Amino acid sequence: MKKFLSFALLLGSLFLANVQGQVGFVYNGTTYQDGDEMNVAIAADAHSIRGITLKNLGISALQNMVVTITPVEESGISAWGVCAGGNCFPQLTSNAFNMAPGYEDDAFSIDIDIDNSVSNPHAVYSVNVSNGNVSCTVKMNVQVGTVGIDRAVAGATMSAYPNPSCGAVAISYELNQPATLAIVDMQGRTVRQLTVEGNGTAMVDDLPAGIYAYGILGSNNMKKLIVK
Repeated sequence: MKKFLSFALLLGSLFLANVQGQVGFVYNGTTYQDGDEMNVAIAADAHSIRGITLKNLGISALQNMVVTITPVEESGISAWGVCAGGNCFPQLTSNAFNMAPGYEDDAFSIDIDIDNSVSNPHAVYSVNVSNGNVSCTVKMNVQVGTVGIDRAVAGATMSAYPNPSCGAVAISYELNQPATLAIVDMQGRTVRQLTVEGNGTAMVDDLPAGIYAYGILGSNNMKKLIVK
């Protein structure tokens, strides 16, 4: 009897894990699920946060899903609307919508206003999609970059070495064109910024140990940097 109960509990926990893992957000080819953090870079003339896909990762249909955006910190960025499930709403909570197996909402976005008179505009949002049974909440760190960034620069391939790093880190991108590179912390704040052409070196020995993101300001191509 005890073995049967243990087996039943195991099946129940596996089912719950599968249900909780059915929905997520995809950004720059990376899938973010419940409890994850994502760093998002936007241009200073942006009117919405885009490029994020809301996706049903499971094999079952999800009914009555609702997206809720909760501001944790806003400095120069104000969120006021959300697009989800094929509709846009002038508030931070969507109406209920259904997600078929494999459903991808690549029109998902958060409408914002940016006050560029504020130094280093950034924001942190808690983004939740849930129907009460299936739920996913991610922390979204939003950093404002530059106006009118060149598309070739924004799409350039980047790398950092060494990564993890405890001293100097060399950041390079495959393009012979000047660009502004930045290192951003998990609160969306720029902690290092440098103008480079092809490659550059940033000192990180004075930064607290932790996870950061680096990339070209104004692009959606931010990558993870670990500081020891």
